[in-house]
Amino acid sequence: MNNYHMQTMKTGRPAKRADITKASVGVSFKLDPRLKNLLLDIADGYDITMTELLHVMALKEAGLESLDDYQL
Repeated sequence: MNNYHMQTMKTGRPAKRADITKASVGVSFKLDPRLKNLLLDIADGYDITMTELLHVMALKEAGLESLDDYQL
């Protein structure tokens, strides 16, 4: 398979769960530069930040209206 996602799955150390008592947390990960530019272009098209785009995409993928609907 010549798919970027499939080539890079589950490499490195496992991600740690976030402390939900904090107001916000930082996230850092490596991306293919083309994917970063694609995400930036999509976000620009909606006049939102990449953080807002990832928020909307995650909610849509999970079938949620807001993070308040997310059950731990």
